[in-house]
Amino acid sequence: MKKEEARPVFDRDFALEITDGDIEFLKELVEVFSSQYPEKLASISLGIKGKDFKTISETAHSLKGSSGNLGLTRVYELSSEIERLAEKGQTEDIEKLYIEIEEELGRFKEFVSMPGWEEE
Repeated sequence: MKKEEARPVFDRDFALEITDGDIEFLKELVEVFSSQYPEKLASISLGIKGKDFKTISETAHSLKGSSGNLGLTRVYELSSEIERLAEKGQTEDIEKLYIEIEEELGRFKEFVSMPGWEEE
């Protein structure tokens, strides 16, 4: 898949709508999310290793909410699916989704590290 055809990692228009067009506030939200998601990923990873479905579910739910608020649609979808599977106790599928969410968040980190990401 060419990079141009790849689904955008970040729905900037949605995020600006949520922040009433306040780019500085949006940048703050991105900073907060960026500082918190690694801990959430680590918690999910530990939950997977320990088959702690309650932790996986709760952490995925938290990640779902924060990513949804920022317009990280794919992260939201993956978090939602991880939460659903954790409630059913399906570790194998969660592991696959975890890898996808790690990759997606890596794309997000790369995107927001580029100068001018908040511009059109």
